[in-house]
Amino acid sequence: MEKYLVASSGDQLDSKISGRFGHAKFFIVIDPQTMDYEAHPGVDPDQEKPDIGTFMKKGISKVIVGNIGPPAFNEATGYGLKVYLCRKMTVKKAISKVYNDEISPMQEPTLKESLHSPRKADGNASGRGTGRGMDLGRSTGKGHGKGRNGDKGRSRG
Repeated sequence: MEKYLVASSGDQLDSKISGRFGHAKFFIVIDPQTMDYEAHPGVDPDQEKPDIGTFMKKGISKVIVGNIGPPAFNEATGYGLKVYLCRKMTVKKAISKVYNDEISPMQEPTLKESLHSPRKADGNASGRGTGRGMDLGRSTGKGHGKGRNGDKGRSRG
């Protein structure tokens, strides 16, 4: 029985997918066939973040996000998990779309780097992340919430 890990803004199925994976208010572990779920509170930004490994014992195989940075994406795929981008949807709708193969797994993170990457004197990130686990799903603030080409996630032809 496979389960999904969903970064959510709330603890119910009608809650929206969180815009930031590492700073989701809740992480929902859900069985997509029965829709039975457990909501786990997110962690305060000042506290150490849990890593994806803490959810592996629950049998998750897929991760649903609104945005995800390279370190968290690499951690998830390193565990063999598939990551799905489901922006501006409820948890229930995202689960249905992923379960019915209406959305393909992501091949790369939505963000180029984490906000937790150290900054150089000129204000640009050095490209090296220092955080760990789910604390890494933030954008740099520049073009926040947009796809690789600043196009809000739509691909260009």
